[in-house]
Amino acid sequence: MKYGLMYYKSTDNIGDDIQTYVAMKYLPHIDYYIDREALSCFVPDKREYVSMIMNGWYIHNKIAWPPSPYINPLLISMHFKELEETDVGDSYLKGFGGEFLKKYGPVGARDIDTKNRLERNGIASYFSGCMTLTLEKFEGINKKDKICVVDVEDNIINKIKDSTSSEIEVLTHYLDSKETERKSVNERMEDVENLLKKYQEAKLVITSRLHVALPCVALGTPSIVLHKKVYDKDRLGVFLEYVDSYVQEDFMDMNIHYILQNPKPNNEKYIDMRNDINKRCKEFIERCENEEFNDLVELPNVEKYKKYVKNIEWYKNIYEKERLALERLESKRVEEFRLYHKELDRLSLENVKLLENNELMNNEVINSEAENMLLKQELSNIYNSRGWRYLEKLRRYISD
Repeated sequence: MKYGLMYYKSTDNIGDDIQTYVAMKYLPHIDYYIDREALSCFVPDKREYVSMIMNGWYIHNKIAWPPSPYINPLLISMHFKELEETDVGDSYLKGFGGEFLKKYGPVGARDIDTKNRLERNGIASYFSGCMTLTLEKFEGINKKDKICVVDVEDNIINKIKDSTSSEIEVLTHYLDSKETERKSVNERMEDVENLLKKYQEAKLVITSRLHVALPCVALGTPSIVLHKKVYDKDRLGVFLEYVDSYVQEDFMDMNIHYILQNPKPNNEKYIDMRNDINKRCKEFIERCENEEFNDLVELPNVEKYKKYVKNIEWYKNIYEKERLALERLESKRVEEFRLYHKELDRLSLENVKLLENNELMNNEVINSEAENMLLKQELSNIYNSRGWRYLEKLRRYISD
């Protein structure tokens, strides 16, 4: 049996690579690297099935769905989302896209929101949880007096730094997608390992990202998830039971010194979920190794499918152009936002200067009035003095 490892070629989020990393450990060997955003375009070297664990987030390029007919999948820990930018909605889960999921289902949903979405479209599903919970601890990693802070706002970082003497390491899951494309999959998996080892050696990880916290749960590192007052309970609710969590605004108002010095251990409820995912993945590989796939006749001729892929490449190009256009638009928005705040800062600085000048002028006026009062008082003292009255008498005598 041949095996494929799914990855997202141009991801800007190392969380996607962590999903690839956790699937990779189950594969006996890797024969193909298959881009998640080009699933429908995959063609093997010959007419055969290629088994692949299909966990993770789906999918930016809805044109790439359903996957290639040569893929024999394990549908587990999957998250399906609408793509608001192109107004596709759930339509990619209908027709051929839905038939693929029904054929190889039931689908293991990573979260309750996905489970509900699939069932709404007539696709059998169960709540599998996230595959990152199956991560194994690295050997030889010792705990440090260090707190990793991942993708939280600057004011929160500053509060944490002011509330503890522990080392603070500020990290992010954001990547430069162009830099990601230039790296090999092996290099990217090394980056994942290095990041996970940092999480394992930390005494605490604080993040706004659920998919930072869940790997930490598996690695035995206490985690705090900071979230908004209003959040998606169908996506986050179950997993927040495994970690410590706070509303961001409440966290900012708290005395957090004790929390940072005495991290709350993660809840071990996740272990049953971890064991179930492990069991399903291992059973899938065992079936792939031992069962014969006798329905190769149902697979399309490789050369014909290559021609089909070539004919639909323009769809992929359209998507790529759209993706780049959206990136440019987002970059433009970010730049406009930056310039807007720069102008606000300039106006604010001008306003501060005006206020300072106004205060100086007020002080000058006040000082001037005070000087006038002193002058009047001095004049009054002079006019009322005996010497002045004597001079007045003398002037009148001379005048007479």
